[in-house]
Amino acid sequence: MWRAASFAIALTFVSQSAFAQCTTDARRVVDELYRHILERGADAGSQQWQNQLSNGQLTVKELVRAIAKSQEHNQRFIRRENGEETPFIRSAGTLYRHILGRQPDPEGVRANALALERQGIGPVVDNLVDSAEYNQQNGNWGVPGSGGLSFCAPGNNQSNNQGNNQTGGAAAAPANEQGPLAAARFRGMDSNNDGSITQAEWQGNRQSFRMHDWNNDGVIAGEEVQTGRFRQGRTAEDEDFDRGERFEFLDENNNNRIELREWHASDTAFHQLDRNGDNYLTRAEMAGQNAGAVATTGANNNLVYVDANQRWTDTGINLTAGQTVVVDAQGNVQLSATANDTATPAGSRSGRRAAQAPVAQGPAGGLIARVGNGAPTFLGQRGSMRAATSGRLYLGINDDYLDDNSGEYRVNVTVRGR
Repeated sequence: MWRAASFAIALTFVSQSAFAQCTTDARRVVDELYRHILERGADAGSQQWQNQLSNGQLTVKELVRAIAKSQEHNQRFIRRENGEETPFIRSAGTLYRHILGRQPDPEGVRANALALERQGIGPVVDNLVDSAEYNQQNGNWGVPGSGGLSFCAPGNNQSNNQGNNQTGGAAAAPANEQGPLAAARFRGMDSNNDGSITQAEWQGNRQSFRMHDWNNDGVIAGEEVQTGRFRQGRTAEDEDFDRGERFEFLDENNNNRIELREWHASDTAFHQLDRNGDNYLTRAEMAGQNAGAVATTGANNNLVYVDANQRWTDTGINLTAGQTVVVDAQGNVQLSATANDTATPAGSRSGRRAAQAPVAQGPAGGLIARVGNGAPTFLGQRGSMRAATSGRLYLGINDDYLDDNSGEYRVNVTVRGR
């Protein structure tokens, strides 16, 4: 009885808060969907989606369905990979992150992996988009992976933007959407689905577990797991323990930024760290550094983790033309399933190159950078570059195919004035 009641309370809380941000800017919505689902910026071809959203011809939900079923998404993210115990299980996990905005649960991802193998991508996408979980979180107008953004279509007000709760689909629905923590934070940690999280299930550090266990009973349950709740009577400074958590632990949907719905502490603590006020926390902001701007004179140091399987990592650093970026990078990455195909920030240990890499003349696997949408530059382990134009600084791995990569580089970035 308690489980059913707590689950209903949690669902009610999500439905009331999931659409806190409502925008009439169709371009912003499409940009968010391209970033989250296709993992790239929107191009000229996205204009048709913007027009259909603006004219009320298409809901955000149907746009999510269309992008997830697109030829590009299928070719880039859906494939059978070597070493998979269950064929297509990694692809199914990617669909969970792209559509539901979370890590997959073991039972649900296996069911959808089998459906991918037997039926193809269409029925699996339909299953996830039409699931009760998706409809509860996003309805017809919510934007997955955006931290609560929804689209206010012409003729629609905030209340009916929440859409409906229709269900259905060909494959098995995500397994844990019926569990007691389905709509709550930390849902992926409840491995035995008993409605509470023990120290053994907790994926953060010991200090964070103690801080979340408000009543000191050795488990995290009840109000302690409900989204948006935190221990009453605490200050923002008290809640800064989340700054010590691993970025990857907080980043549930793996989009390389922390959204408010992923945050474990108070809203006040979140906004204190969000220096540039964009409602997201970058790695730099999590480290307590100013990610919104870089001083135009003197030096500014930032620690950035560059994932080997992501084309570009947003450093959170805005450069002004004429500034110089100096990097000092450490780490090792795997460039393929071949055991000895590894690299350091200086490049592949074998010295090989990748003809289709962003910097074809540079060694594969090395550290590269670009400013805004400018041409990439090879930096290596200890390199520098001068910004020819103003814009955001991005770091990446110089490789042509990233899906089979693993590991990360730890990069200290220093920005010097003109």
